[in-house]
Amino acid sequence: MANDQDIISNKTPELIPDVIDLIFSKLPYYYLPSCRLVCKTWNDVILSSKHDPSISPASNFLLAHVYSNRRDRLSFRNLHCLELDSDHVEGVRSIASFNLRRKYFRRSFISTINSCNGLLAFVVTKKTKSWLNSNIVVILNPMTNEYFELPKDEFKGNWLTCSYGFGFCPKTKHYKVVRNSTVEDRNSTVEDRNSTVHNNYKSEIFAFGTRQEWTRIESPSCSFNGCHGVYLNGGLHWVGQDDLHQDVIYRLNMEDEKYEHIPFPNDDGYFPCIGVFNGALHLTVSMEGHEYTMWKMKEDGSWIKAFSSIVPDVSKNILSFSKSTVEQIKICKDGKILCVWAGAELVLYDPQTEKMEKLMDDTIARDFSVHNIDCFNFNALSDILTRKICKF
Repeated sequence: MANDQDIISNKTPELIPDVIDLIFSKLPYYYLPSCRLVCKTWNDVILSSKHDPSISPASNFLLAHVYSNRRDRLSFRNLHCLELDSDHVEGVRSIASFNLRRKYFRRSFISTINSCNGLLAFVVTKKTKSWLNSNIVVILNPMTNEYFELPKDEFKGNWLTCSYGFGFCPKTKHYKVVRNSTVEDRNSTVEDRNSTVHNNYKSEIFAFGTRQEWTRIESPSCSFNGCHGVYLNGGLHWVGQDDLHQDVIYRLNMEDEKYEHIPFPNDDGYFPCIGVFNGALHLTVSMEGHEYTMWKMKEDGSWIKAFSSIVPDVSKNILSFSKSTVEQIKICKDGKILCVWAGAELVLYDPQTEKMEKLMDDTIARDFSVHNIDCFNFNALSDILTRKICKF
């Protein structure tokens, strides 16, 4: 005879899927991976969720890698979900995190490429006796912790710079990784090398679901600045120089795989850096005295000055540790703009006062790499990359 406990448990009704879906739609997205593990019903509801998977630009959450000093490289294995918290000593607090695979961090240098439709791409360069070896490009779905490794780079010769980009073609629904490399010409003579540096510029594409290998495409006859690209509206963008050694932006159309030049705004700054913010392409240039000017590209391709500001109380500890630029991240509820300065510190720009204020203690050297992921996807990574599932 069943006891009272069994009778009670057998009579406990299950929530209907629509009610579960409504509850999940109210939860922060970083809770959903754990909810998938509760039972099959919850997993099925999340995978077939009807609510918008986008992450609001005004939300208080961001994904980031953080480590505090040069010896603390292993902590870079942790991908953190950070919440903005003005009461916290550093302006943010970690509310969730997970470890990336250990094999990518053993004797390696890792740099983030960019994000696209909720997926994150990064490149792993193994350290060897000759310092650097072939690169490995990895695509990660943060919501499922699944990885896809692309074929290794096979450089023949002395490669000087290599930059990547990860994008999506809205028309064909194909994801593509682009590799732009500068390689020293091994066929040039000793006399040539003593007089002029001869470099070859090469662009290649790995297209998921079609060509399962790196395929060479027509490349600009000049160099990129070595930084990775950013994706926006069916195109990848890099900073480089044209034949006249003028700074330009190279845009690669994801559909026809052709490059075009986008001229810079009229600005005397240096160390240009591009990014995507609030649905538009932005260009940051450094000025004298730790002043930075932010330019925004309008829909017609022209530039408009967004703002200029000076980072206060510059720490030598940070300047010797990271690149000096300002990256816009999010618009806060009070209208202030959250930025990352020098890849090491969170700052707030106030449009009313036109000034910046720091959120973090700069007495500790750190590297702070923020990933602007604007949506999430719980589907299997292999299905996403091979077009079996095009929803994101």
